Formats: sequence, C-alpha cells, structure tokens
Amino acid sequence: MLGAKLSAQNKFEKGYIINNAGNKVEGLIKNMDWSRSPSQIEFQQDTNTPAKSYGIETIKGFEIEGKAKYIKAEVDVDTSSDDINALNDDAKPLFVKQTVFLKTVVEGKYTLYRYANQNVERFFYQKEDKTEPLVFKRYMVSGSHIGKNNTYLKQLEDVSDCGNTTAGSAVEYRENDLKALFIKFNTCGNEEYKSFDEKSNKKLFHLSIRPGVNFSSLEIKNNSPHNVFNADYGSKTNFRIGVEAEFVLPFNNNKWAIIAEPTYQYFKADQEVFTTTILGEKVSNKASVKYSSVEVPVGLRYYAFLNDKSKLFFNASAIFDIPMGDSEIVYNMHYYAEEKFKIESSVNLGLGIGYKYNDRYSIEFNMHTKRDFVKPGQNETAYKNFSIILGYTLF
Repeated sequence: MLGAKLSAQNKFEKGYIINNAGNKVEGLIKNMDWSRSPSQIEFQQDTNTPAKSYGIETIKGFEIEGKAKYIKAEVDVDTSSDDINALNDDAKPLFVKQTVFLKTVVEGKYTLYRYANQNVERFFYQKEDKTEPLVFKRYMVSGSHIGKNNTYLKQLEDVSDCGNTTAGSAVEYRENDLKALFIKFNTCGNEEYKSFDEKSNKKLFHLSIRPGVNFSSLEIKNNSPHNVFNADYGSKTNFRIGVEAEFVLPFNNNKWAIIAEPTYQYFKADQEVFTTTILGEKVSNKASVKYSSVEVPVGLRYYAFLNDKSKLFFNASAIFDIPMGDSEIVYNMHYYAEEKFKIESSVNLGLGIGYKYNDRYSIEFNMHTKRDFVKPGQNETAYKNFSIILGYTLF
C-alpha cells in the first residue's frame, strides 16, 4: 500500500507517442524527469489499461504535454570524454553514428536539441531537414593547458537570419545559454516557437526555520587516578533552533536535495559525588558540564511523494559541531585543585525521517550517532541526541 503511494512521485501524465508508422497515439506517459536521454518509456492509453514499455526501436518520439518532448534521430554523437583527467590531444570530435532520443529544448524555425548520457552532454540544431551537432570539445595542449574547439560559435553565427544577432563568445556550451539564444533567433524574426520549461517553474532553493526539542544524554568516563566521576548524566530536554538551506537537485522529479542547517543547541548538567576520607569524614565532590554549540549538518535528502501536497523525506548528514568558547567539563574535588577540560570540535552522523505538507510545514525525527567531544586522555565522552523538529519553509 505504502509502496504504491510512494510511486506517485513519478506520475503518468497526459501526452502522446508517435509509432513507427507515423501515427500519433494519445495517452499517459510516466514522467521520469529525465536528466539523461531515455532509451525507453512507460505508456498507457488510459488509467484502466496496463502500462507498457516502448523502446527507441518501436516509436519515433513522444511528448508529455507542455513539459518534455523527445524525437528519435540518427545523429553523429561526439563520444570524446568530458572528464578533465581523460582529455586527449586531438581537437577533432570523435563522432559515432547513433540512434538516440533527443530532448527538444526549443522548437520552431530554429530548433535546439539536447542529448546526454552518463559520460557526455551534446547539443544539436535543426538545419533544413538534417539534425546537425553543435561542435564543442575540450582537449589537452602541451600536457597541462586545456584547449577548446569552439566550432559551435561559428555554427550559431551562421544559423540566424537576424542581422545583428550573433552567438558571441559569451554563449557557453550549456543548455540555458543555448536555449536563450535559440529563443532570440525565433523572436527576432517573429517566428512562432515552443520551449519546454517544466524546470523553470520549480523552486530549487528553500529556506526554512526549524525549532525543536532535543533529548540529549551524556556519559563520561574519567580515567584520572581520582576517577570518582565515571557517570551517566542522564537525559536532558532542551530547546534547539536551526535555519535550513535546501538546494533541490534539478532532475528525477525533485526527489533529491542537498541540505545544510546551522543549529544552536546546549546541554548543562551537574553531578555531586560524596566520598569518605580515611578519617571518616563525608565530603562532596562536584563535576559540571557546560556545553553549547553550533551544529552544522551537511547532507543529502530524499523525498517520496504521497500525493500532490504530502511527502515523506529521509536525511543523512555529517554533523560538524563547533562548541562555544565557554563549553567545558569542570571537576571540583574536596582535597584537590579544580580540573577543567575544554570541549573540542567534533564530527558525527545524523539520520532523519520526516513529513512535509504543502511544501510549507514539516515535522522531523532526527537521531545522532555518539559524539566524543574531548581530546583523548583522561576523559572519554559519549554524547547522544534525539530531536523532534518542526519546520516552516519561508520560500
């Protein structure tokens, strides 16, 4: 039941396929928000029929209404590596003829396409009845200097019929720059065009206020000769406040996000231990812990949508803890001088699960692994924390 609900994130949406006979078949296509060019899709004619997989060999193209359009084309794909550590010294592209699905970025008199796999990202344009590659390649010069084959800039200058509209060296070989230029090519001649802007409507950066409650515990093992302070300081309930920045990764239907949340937290505890001297006198010994810090969890979040307004999320973070200057452990023994131990910066891990409603309100349960916050020596500490966090997303 839950699995069926979670799968709703990649929804079947209104669209059509073009079969190999050239016929348009309307129905529903599963929107995977592809970051790479797909080789197959899932299609159903209506909600009452089962979905079927259609590969590149069985259809000529498909469109999810207003969001994404792909066409099948046999094109020259430059398979040269884009990895800086794997560049060769040849400025010429390494073309391989391939049949692929090209993503339509801008469609009109001047049409721009994109192709991507795990290794390369390439762009193409429509020239009369042919789909031509826009040529760009990095290559190694003299062992350390990287050269660039910027043939695409000359190609773009030759594409437009507008008198003063040229590509110019400021146009980078990336989707946003090329898309803006092809829109300009079409608009300057009053040509009708269509762009597919699904991602432009999605907010990729969010800022949230996140107050909550910490349930913290501390154990200290004191290895000094006077180890009367081996202790479990028990659990304390304290307030915490954080400001979370979230950057949603622009692919796969916004399932993944990078998060960082500077958070103020504190823990204070005292322990009194009575010991008896050789004269039979009962004396008091006291250990105090004063610990406040700014935690900076940095990690990854995964969203699983339940419906259009509700979603679960799961976090995994590395927590960088920065103690305040007055954070310390203090031992006061009746017959000995006071001992102080500074609380140090440390790193541990945090795991969380939560629920978010309407992209605005959230609740999260977060657990930290054990944290040791003193230098190795006379003390070993085990600080543990579990939090209940409420969230309000500002934007």
